[in-house]
Amino acid sequence: MSRPRLALPWYVHPAEAPREWNWLAARRDVGFAVVNVHNGPGTENDAYYPDALALLRGIRTLGYVPVHYGERSVTDVAAEIDQWQRRYRVDGIMLDELPATDAGLASCTRYAGAARAAGVSFLAANPGTFPPRAVLDLFDVTGVFEGTAESYAGFRHPAWAWNVPPHRLWHLVYGCAPQRIAAVADRAGRHGAGYVFATDRSLPNPWLGPPTAVSDRLGAGHPVAGT
Repeated sequence: MSRPRLALPWYVHPAEAPREWNWLAARRDVGFAVVNVHNGPGTENDAYYPDALALLRGIRTLGYVPVHYGERSVTDVAAEIDQWQRRYRVDGIMLDELPATDAGLASCTRYAGAARAAGVSFLAANPGTFPPRAVLDLFDVTGVFEGTAESYAGFRHPAWAWNVPPHRLWHLVYGCAPQRIAAVADRAGRHGAGYVFATDRSLPNPWLGPPTAVSDRLGAGHPVAGT
């Protein structure tokens, strides 16, 4: 089984981490990166993002839109999708905090329908766990694990999901010992994922750039190969 491609929640501002943005732009193994101005596109244009996103021309970029586990209105979600498209011309959308229950299917269907109606051709979602198959089938790729390396050690791929193509499944692992990051990525492939991101960063926001060893080397002026 092949190793999953890198897919990053990229929630670090370009003004705060220009070296990291340049590092990401130079990668050739990234499936997609989810960008997040301010828990979504924010309320006004951010002058830093157009140039920063232009650096990532060779990488599929997705705009971050939270749905608050089904509590947000479809109107609000659709408005943020439109803002991402008009302001930043992203390549797709990632719906975060997605309901992962049978009861949430109706709201997930409405969110996905609004995104597709807006012309979103690549739609990701992140419930952080396996949702029912009917929910998973609404999206091009779904984050089916988000949690610590400790909890990932107990992760088991459901039997019914082995017939889901790997390119539709994404694992997100944080709090990982630096020396274990490569092994976690390999494990994701063995557990059916086509996309993975593992980092030693931790809560409250583990998605503020690459693993800390990468940032440390970039800050010291050293080139970095791989994660």
